[in-house]
Amino acid sequence: MNALRTITQNSTDFGVLRLALISLCLVLIGLSFLADGITYMHDWRLIPSVLAPSIVMMLVFAVPLDITMAFVFRSDSNESEKPRFNKIIRTELIVYCLLLACWTPFFLKILS
Repeated sequence: MNALRTITQNSTDFGVLRLALISLCLVLIGLSFLADGITYMHDWRLIPSVLAPSIVMMLVFAVPLDITMAFVFRSDSNESEKPRFNKIIRTELIVYCLLLACWTPFFLKILS
């Protein structure tokens, strides 16, 4: 019951779209371990070799924008809202750093 309460509290703290963004990042982090640098144009390997890297490059720009907007909203919020924005910023920074760390070897292999 406490886990359900925590999930409900996080969904109201983060919002549906931000939770979707974080969930997409976590799925892409998992897919990074399947990306081997070889491009496959058929079967399921299309997802980690073509689709996931494309989405990662979009998120490399979208997640910092969302973090910046959280900073902006935090600076304009009252004192009771600041811990919520701090939690959002901290979580997104951790997810963003994990996303970059997991996909950097793939992009280095592709670009070298």
